[in-house]
Amino acid sequence: MKTVRLLPWLLGLMYAGQTWAAPAIALNDVRHAPLVAVARTGVGVVAVGDHGVVALSGDGQQWRQARSVPVDVLLTAVSFIDDRQGWAVGHGGVLLRSVDGGQDWVLQQRLEGKPVLLSVVFTDAHHGMVVGAYGYAARTVDGGVNWLPMQVGEEGDDFHLNQVFQATDGSLFIVGEAGHAYRSTDQGVSWQPLDTGVSGSLWAGTGLRDGRVLLAGMSGRVLLGDSLGRHWQALDSGSQQAITSVTQLDDGRVALVGNAGLTAVSDSQVTHFTSAQREDRLNLSALAAQSGHLLLFGAAGVIEGVAPDAKATVTTRQSTENTPR
Repeated sequence: MKTVRLLPWLLGLMYAGQTWAAPAIALNDVRHAPLVAVARTGVGVVAVGDHGVVALSGDGQQWRQARSVPVDVLLTAVSFIDDRQGWAVGHGGVLLRSVDGGQDWVLQQRLEGKPVLLSVVFTDAHHGMVVGAYGYAARTVDGGVNWLPMQVGEEGDDFHLNQVFQATDGSLFIVGEAGHAYRSTDQGVSWQPLDTGVSGSLWAGTGLRDGRVLLAGMSGRVLLGDSLGRHWQALDSGSQQAITSVTQLDDGRVALVGNAGLTAVSDSQVTHFTSAQREDRLNLSALAAQSGHLLLFGAAGVIEGVAPDAKATVTTRQSTENTPR
C-alpha cells in the first residue's frame, strides 16, 4: 500500500496550518485566486491554480481570467513554447492546450489512470513531458495527442516527481522526492539517475544560461551543478524554509521563493544569496520577473514583490561547499 505523502503544491495552498479552499472565483477576482505555477509567454505571463483558474497579464499589474477553461480542478503547472502555444496540467490527469497565448483552452487529454500531474514541459510543438505523483512520467512526440510512459528510476519506484525542466544544452532534468534527480539527453526516452548527495525532497530546478543547473527544495537547500549533473555544490540560501520555485532573471541572477514568505536573490555569478522573509509569512509557490519587479504567487493570488535590486531585510550569507544533507 502506498504511503500518502505531502505534495509540494499542497504546501503552497496552506494557510494558518490548514488547507485553504477558495470559493468559486469571479472574473474580476482572479488576481486573488490561489495560484500555483506561472510561465512567461514572451509578451506576458500566464499563471494557473485552483478551481481551473488561468490568470493572464501583459504587465504584471492588470490581470484577467482566461476566456474559456473547460475544467475546475487544481491546475499545477504550465508551459509555453512561444507567444501562443502552451499546455497546462493538473489533477485527474488533465492536460489543457492553448494556441492563443492562454486566452482559450481545450481539454486535450485526460491521461490514463487520471494521475496527479505536477509538472509539464514542451521543448517544441511536438515533444513534451509530464511528471507527477508516485513516479508518474510520460512523453509525447505529436504535440500531446498520444502519450508514452517513461521509465524514470528503477522499476517499482513510486517517488513523487515534482518538476521536469530543460537545460540550455537541450538535456532534460527531473527533480523529485527524497533527493532523487534524473537527466535525459534523448528527449525522455531514457533517464540517468543523478547522485545529488541529499535525502530531502527537491521541488524545483532551472537550467542557467551559462550551462549550469540549479536544484532546490527542502530546508532551504540549493544545489548548483554542471551541465552533466555529476558534481553538485551546496549553496547557502540564507534560510531553512522549503524552496518551492526558482527562476533566472534577465541579468543572470537567480531568484527563489518558498514557504513562510521566503524570497531570495543571488549575485550575478550565483555564488551567494541575499534572503528576506515577508512580514505576512505567506507560503509562496511560484515567481516571475515582469516590468522590473518580481511577481510572487501563492494561496493569496498575485503578490507584487520588491524590485530584485532592493535591499533585503536579512543579512547576506556567503555560499559554502557544505556537505549536502
